[in-house]
Amino acid sequence: MTETETRPGTLNLTPSPRILEMIAEVDLQLHQCLCELIDNCLDELVEATRVDETLEPRIDITLPTASKVSRGAKVVVSDNGRGMSQAELRYALSAGTSGKQRFGSLGLFGMGFNIATARLGTVTEVRTGRRGDDQWITATIDLREMQRLSSYEVPLRYERKDLDEHGTLVSVTNLREDVVVKLKSASSIREVSKNLGRIYTYMLRDPDGPHSGARLMGGLNQRLYVNARQVPPLVPCIWDPTRSVTYKAAEALAAEVIHVPLTNAFACMNCGRWYTSRYDQCVDCESTDIQERERRIVGWLGVQRFADKSDFGLTFLRSGRAITTRDRSLFDWEGPDGDTELEYPIELGMGRIVGEIHLDHAPVNVRKTNFDTSSPEWRYMVEKVRGDLPLRPQLAKRLFNRENDSPMSRFFNAFRENKPGLRYLMPGNGSTAIHNEAKRWAQKFRGGDPEYQTDEKWYEAAADHDRVKNGPPPEPAPPSDEDDWLKGEGLGHLRTGASDGHSPSPDQKQPEPAAETRPETEEQRFARYREHATLLPDTDREVRLGTAQAILRVYVTSGVELLKDGQRQPAVVRIVAGEVEIYVDSDTTLIARYGWSPLNVALVCAASQLKSVYSVSGSIDGLVTSILEQFPDRRVDSSAVRSRAEMLLEGLRDRLADLTSKDAATFWSALSGQSKRAAESYAIAVAPDVDWKAAVENGEFARYLGVEGVLDLVTSGPELVLDGGLFRTTYAALGEETQADQVARVSAFLTDLKRMVTGPPLQNTLELSRLLLTADLLDAEIVQA
Repeated sequence: MTETETRPGTLNLTPSPRILEMIAEVDLQLHQCLCELIDNCLDELVEATRVDETLEPRIDITLPTASKVSRGAKVVVSDNGRGMSQAELRYALSAGTSGKQRFGSLGLFGMGFNIATARLGTVTEVRTGRRGDDQWITATIDLREMQRLSSYEVPLRYERKDLDEHGTLVSVTNLREDVVVKLKSASSIREVSKNLGRIYTYMLRDPDGPHSGARLMGGLNQRLYVNARQVPPLVPCIWDPTRSVTYKAAEALAAEVIHVPLTNAFACMNCGRWYTSRYDQCVDCESTDIQERERRIVGWLGVQRFADKSDFGLTFLRSGRAITTRDRSLFDWEGPDGDTELEYPIELGMGRIVGEIHLDHAPVNVRKTNFDTSSPEWRYMVEKVRGDLPLRPQLAKRLFNRENDSPMSRFFNAFRENKPGLRYLMPGNGSTAIHNEAKRWAQKFRGGDPEYQTDEKWYEAAADHDRVKNGPPPEPAPPSDEDDWLKGEGLGHLRTGASDGHSPSPDQKQPEPAAETRPETEEQRFARYREHATLLPDTDREVRLGTAQAILRVYVTSGVELLKDGQRQPAVVRIVAGEVEIYVDSDTTLIARYGWSPLNVALVCAASQLKSVYSVSGSIDGLVTSILEQFPDRRVDSSAVRSRAEMLLEGLRDRLADLTSKDAATFWSALSGQSKRAAESYAIAVAPDVDWKAAVENGEFARYLGVEGVLDLVTSGPELVLDGGLFRTTYAALGEETQADQVARVSAFLTDLKRMVTGPPLQNTLELSRLLLTADLLDAEIVQA
């Protein structure tokens, strides 16, 4: 035999079955493994319901509970889809292959299936059958046995079934030790359900549900169960799309649809490569299955009903499955030098802009944990949704001479502040935003409480904040004397409600005789108080009073006298069946003249009675303190004061820049030398490439002024900034002494602002409260853009 004859012409590179066990080292969490299997089920059910509209799609996951889990336990995922034939089953289970098209599908069986099942355990059974077949087909993949035999051949077995039965069931046993340890945690199943509800929120939620924004957010209304309990979708808690605020004299809706149509392109259905023109064969995988596919960027942006330090951001989806959640990458701005700067959130690090963007045509990584953010598809989405300019309009105008007009920028500017009230759609209590209470309501929303599905609770809290803070609306004006000419002509009796002694005409209704008056009951008296009251939103809740729990509600009344034993009181208390109602007169001296909050007045006035009724030991001071500690939104600290002041100063700079651009020289000349030098130093620190000479000439210097600079303008050039220029304060039409008083008043506000921005942190609660009150007063003086 010659040397040539002994040399083989090919090499057999079939991998060892050991590779299937080695892929179990891929770092997938328990819920991620289940997702790989669920994806395949959802793909099948979507197709199955298109074929059979009567099908009620269902996916069931069975996990061993903490008390029963062991290596011999089973993890089972099943669906009631159409099932597979034997040939389809073989192709679906082959590592590295897929029985599905690359696009339009969540799962691909093949490699993803093998990774997921091998990560769970070493023995996997797949049972499948179609309607009309008389047998179930079951394939058993035993990784250890395949490795021992060095063969990819897996046994099949057949079991009888009813002709109407159909679907696919995957069970994994001989569980890996880390999976067993995970399942031994009592909270593991709850955690899995929560993660699945987050990832499959779009697939699971009802587009006709009772929650605000249901139709805008959409959904496929699929059903997923873990241990026979339905997995609830993690529905975004957004304001109703009909709510709005005013930004730059225009309506800014609280939710907005995103729809960016793209031109169709050609996709290889085997490997996923896109082509802008038709190809007969894919240059990557040589597949001839190249189809024209629709591409688009769709979704929505919205405002959450509460602000949070981590629970906000965007969800990016592919084929209805969330790939990333709470993504905040679109809140960063990448400058020309490649550096990124966080633009949102600013205030206390708490955000509430949320949304969902569907990118079915964009590539994701193998583990489906992120999109390829370097791909053209992703970059184009960023350009259309977020824009390539800074979100902050003044910075964009300064650097690029135009504003960012993207959907994200509009939301950012309309809702970037978390001030309480209807101006920013933020619940408040008359004093501060009630962030903790709003989040507590959101938990009830996500728990399915029907009273919290719409945004009415949050909206009323924002409206009540404005009512408590600003007082009741003015009384209607008394009837005018516009009809006095009738009286002058001797016809005064013709006026409506005339009471000048003339007899009424025959067709006028005679007054009814006065009914006998009866003493007002306590129930009637408090009902009358309630008719003239506004509930403090954060007080409708349980509080601890000594060893008891009671429902506390505090009402602020207006236009009605609060009486006890015939004497007018600043506050009155009613305690019935574990419910405490406290009514506080908004005109009481402590509120009207000393700035106390209604809650503080309520507790101080009611403490003695509460202490007696609920047998609370200790001092009255201790009781009041213990109740206030249960209202974290009411606490005041130096960081809150500093953040509030910095937002005010930023707003002053933005507004002032609009004024200085019209007459830069006059404004510049009104500044002291110290303020000019401070502005220049600050400009160089935050924008090293600033053209300071040009900034002085065109008025852009105003964006770098400190509080001292604004003070200079008020004292040296009040005519420039008062009378509706920068501040609403009236000036020109007043006498000289009154003008001086107006300047002193605004200057005092700005002096406090300087203390808040540049002074050392304060610990004195009364002083902090005073400064926050000053911030509110100053904010009310600033002319809004």
